[in-house]
Amino acid sequence: MKIDQDNNRLKSYLAGLFEGDGHIWMPNEYLKKKHNPRFCITFGLKNKELALKLLDIIGYGFIRYKPKNNACVLTISPVKGLKNIIHYINGELRTPKKHQLYKLIDWINKNHNENIIKLPIKKESLNQDGWLAGFLDADGSFSVQHTIGKKRKISCRLRLEQRMYDPITGDSYLDTLRIIAKFLDCNLKTRKQISTGNEYYIIAATSKVSLYIIINYFNNFPLYSSKYLDYLDWKKAAKLILNNQHYTEEGITEINIIRNKMNSKRIEFNWDHLCCLYKK
Repeated sequence: MKIDQDNNRLKSYLAGLFEGDGHIWMPNEYLKKKHNPRFCITFGLKNKELALKLLDIIGYGFIRYKPKNNACVLTISPVKGLKNIIHYINGELRTPKKHQLYKLIDWINKNHNENIIKLPIKKESLNQDGWLAGFLDADGSFSVQHTIGKKRKISCRLRLEQRMYDPITGDSYLDTLRIIAKFLDCNLKTRKQISTGNEYYIIAATSKVSLYIIINYFNNFPLYSSKYLDYLDWKKAAKLILNNQHYTEEGITEINIIRNKMNSKRIEFNWDHLCCLYKK
């Protein structure tokens, strides 16, 4: 039973990660030279260990390194690997990216004599699986704010930013982001990028209620990228806030220590937590 639970956790996590930072490239079927589709997830270069771990789990594909972009791309194109991807994420998706998976399933069914059924969007509560952990590993961030002015302010924030519309289908991400905002007990806001005109949904969870929800969720469904390390530090600060200790002298000192080793200031990385991510 434990192995089945871990396998299901992997499926939902991989689905969320794909819907945050992944895409599926489909070949032009009218060209003479035939190509396989490519399932891709982009990672920051510092997260190559996670990319390598997922490559090992999926069993087929390669990592493409893009040093100029400080990134690497998990790329799956062998048919056996693509079938494994379908096995993992079919029925686990929650956003308009389901259409990319459906096109891949159509291609596999047509070209490799399969009859894979396209499963619908998942509707279960977010606290039932690891989808949100994967989605936040892709598009979320953790920060601890400490401002000193007329009144000192210390806060912990989980921030998520996602485009408003799928660039391929034009379908809205509104329903998905509303569900996430409701789950985290915070507001859903929007912003427009002046340089590109692109519009984004923004979720910023900072209240004590939100902090409690976030900690409980990640106790059951952990992150696996380097954000897991930032989250552990963030959680220390969040617990100080939840216990009303963040404005004590000791609390302020601890907050400053935490802030100085998170995110871009992190210089030490430990990947022991990846041992918990494995296939059945």
